Amino acid sequence: MPKNKIPSYRGSLRRSGYNVLKLLSGKIINVPLGLAQIYLTTRLIGDKGYGFLVLIYAFGQLVGDVAEFQSWQTVLHYGLKPYQNKDLPLFQRVLRFSFLLDACSATFALVVSVLIAINFSNILGWPPEWHYLGIIFSFSVLFTTSATANGVLLLLNRYDLLAIQGTTTTTVRFLGIAFLTLIHGGMLGAVIVWTFATFMNFITILVTALYQLYKQGFLKGFFNRINDGLTKDLPGIWKFAWNTNINMTFSLVSAHITAQIIGSMLGTVQNARYSIANKISEAIAKPVIMLQSTLYPEMTRSWQGSKPSHLYKMALQITLLTGGIISVIFLILPYIAPYIISLLLHKSTTPETLHLLYWLAGAKAVILWGISLEPILITTGNTKGASISRGINSFIYIPMLIIFIQKWGIQGIGPATLISSVLLVISQILFVIKYKKKTITQ
Repeated sequence: MPKNKIPSYRGSLRRSGYNVLKLLSGKIINVPLGLAQIYLTTRLIGDKGYGFLVLIYAFGQLVGDVAEFQSWQTVLHYGLKPYQNKDLPLFQRVLRFSFLLDACSATFALVVSVLIAINFSNILGWPPEWHYLGIIFSFSVLFTTSATANGVLLLLNRYDLLAIQGTTTTTVRFLGIAFLTLIHGGMLGAVIVWTFATFMNFITILVTALYQLYKQGFLKGFFNRINDGLTKDLPGIWKFAWNTNINMTFSLVSAHITAQIIGSMLGTVQNARYSIANKISEAIAKPVIMLQSTLYPEMTRSWQGSKPSHLYKMALQITLLTGGIISVIFLILPYIAPYIISLLLHKSTTPETLHLLYWLAGAKAVILWGISLEPILITTGNTKGASISRGINSFIYIPMLIIFIQKWGIQGIGPATLISSVLLVISQILFVIKYKKKTITQ
C-alpha cells in the first residue's frame, strides 16, 4: 500500500499495532536520550534548578494547552471524506479553518503567558532570582501550537514521520545540555536550550506536514480560495472544534496544573521528585498510550464507513490488550523502580518517592484500562459527553489534590491522582453506554 493512501476500516487493530511500532521506533531513541538528559540536567543545575525548569515548562504547556484548539481532531473528523474523494476545495477549507485556529491560539497563548510571567511569578512558585528566566521561556509558548500539522500526518497515515519528529525536542535538549556541561554552563543556558528545543519541534512538524501536502498537490491554489467561506459545507465544525478543545483542555490542564500546585505548595525540590516519578510512570505506559493516537483515524474510518459494530469490537480488543500489558508491567515495577530513581536523582531513593511512583503508576494503569472510551465518544460525535467527563473530573481533582497535599504533603499526590483516574473512567463508561443505547433506539 502506498504510504499516503488511506486504508479501509478492515484490519484496524493490526494496523494500529503496526503504527504503534512505527511510533515506538522513535521512542527507542527518545526514552534513553530523555533519561540521559534528565541525568545531565540534574547534575548541571541540581534538583532545584531542574525543578524550576519543570515548573516553567509546565506553565508554558498549561497556557498553550488552554489556548490551543485540538484541531488535529477537526482535520481527521472533517478532512477524511474530502481527502478520500479528492475534493480539493473542501479539503483545503478544512485545512484553512484548522490553521486559523492554530494561529489564533498561538497569538493568544503568547500574550497570556508573557503577562502572567511578568506579573504573577511569585504565585507560580518561581524563585525571585530566576524570575527573568521564566519570562524568557514564556515566549516559547508561541511555538507550542502544531495540532493541524499533527492531524495532517495522522490523516495521511505517516506515523513514520511522526516517530522521527517525536525525537526532536529530546534530541535538542540532550545535545544542548551536554554542550552546557562541557562549558560549565548554568541556568540561563539550560532555559535557552529548552526554549530552542520547543521552537525546533514546532518547525520540524510544520515543515514535514506542509511538504507532504505539497507532494500530493493539496497546497495548489491554497490561498486563491480564501473567499470560498471558512466553514462552507462543514456543518457543525465550530461546535466540534469547541467541544474537543474544552475536553482536551480539561485533560491537559489537570496534568500541567499539578506541577504548578506542587511547585507553589511544596517547592521546586519536591516538584523535581514528583516530575521524575511521573516521568517514569509515563515512560512505562508510553508504548500503550501511543496506541490511543492510532485509534482515532481507525475509529473515524469505521464510523464514517457505517461500521459501528466494528468500532466497538475494536475498542474491546484494544482494552483487553492494553489493560493486560500495563497490568504485567505494574507487577514488575517494584523490582526496577528504585534503581532508576537513584540513578536520576544521584542519591539513594527515598521511600516517599517510591510510594509516589507506585500510586502514579496505578493511576496510569486505570486510565489505560479505559483507553478506548474517549476515542469512542469523540468519534461518534458525543464530544459533549467527553467534555463533561473531563470537566467534572478536573473540578473534583484539583481541590482534592490541594487538600491531600495540605494534609499529607507529597504523599497526598498519589491517592488524589488514582481516585481521579477511577472517577474519570467510570464517568466515560456511563456516557458510552448512554450514547450507545440512544443510537440503538434511533
